[in-house]
Amino acid sequence: MIYKLLSIIGFIFLGIGIHYFYVNNPAQSEPIFMVCMTKTISGFDCPGCGSQRAFHELLHGNFIGAAKLNITIYFFIPLLLFLFLKIALKPFRIYLPDLLISTKWLLLILILLLIFTVIRNIV
Repeated sequence: MIYKLLSIIGFIFLGIGIHYFYVNNPAQSEPIFMVCMTKTISGFDCPGCGSQRAFHELLHGNFIGAAKLNITIYFFIPLLLFLFLKIALKPFRIYLPDLLISTKWLLLILILLLIFTVIRNIV
C-alpha cells in the first residue's frame, strides 16, 4: 500500500515539475534552476548543458530549438521517462521490460557523449 502511495506522489511531483518547466523559461529567469558546475568551474559545456532550456522548448513544441540547445535530450528524456515508469508502475503490478544494455553499447554511448562534448565546445 505504501509503495502505491509513493508512486502516486511520484507522478504528482513529475506533473508539477513538468508544469514548472512549461511555465518558467530557464533562459529568461532563474527561480530554482540548477547551474552547471562544469561550466561554472571550467567554462566548457558538459553533455547536459542546455538540457533544461531544451526541455522547456520541447514542452512548447519547438523541436528544432530544443535540438539546437542540446540534441541529447531526444535520447535521455525517453530513457528517463521509461525508467521512472518502470519503477512507479511496479506497485500497480504493471511491469515494463528490463533494459539490458551490454557493456559494448554503454561504452559506445559514453564515447559518443565524449565526442559530442568535444565538438560542441569547439564549434
